[in-house]
Amino acid sequence: MRDWTELGCLERDGFDIIVEKSWEDLHPKQCFEEDDVAEICEKIDNNTYDWFLLRVRVLLAGHELAEEYLGGCLYEDARDVLTDGTAEDQIYQALLEAKTPLKELKEKFAEVDVDALDALAV
Repeated sequence: MRDWTELGCLERDGFDIIVEKSWEDLHPKQCFEEDDVAEICEKIDNNTYDWFLLRVRVLLAGHELAEEYLGGCLYEDARDVLTDGTAEDQIYQALLEAKTPLKELKEKFAEVDVDALDALAV
């Protein structure tokens, strides 16, 4: 099971957005030039750099509608992902993805016979 650390929580157009990080499974050599990898790995090992997997979740009334992931994030401070546009790109994608289940739920709710449900409660 993967542990997640919250980097930020915000509200956008009625949706709750949670931005989190977890350890990155990829080795930096899979993402960076050979010449830079040794120094990058050293700085990750001594906690100068934070090497992580980013997750953005979109929730409505506590129900998760969508999530987006971005691997290979390298920052001196992981919270910088909230201000440099990276998290915003993932938030945008997650909100787009959330439209599909939201439309499906809206259609399902329209089909529910509330009066029939009330009759069951008697």
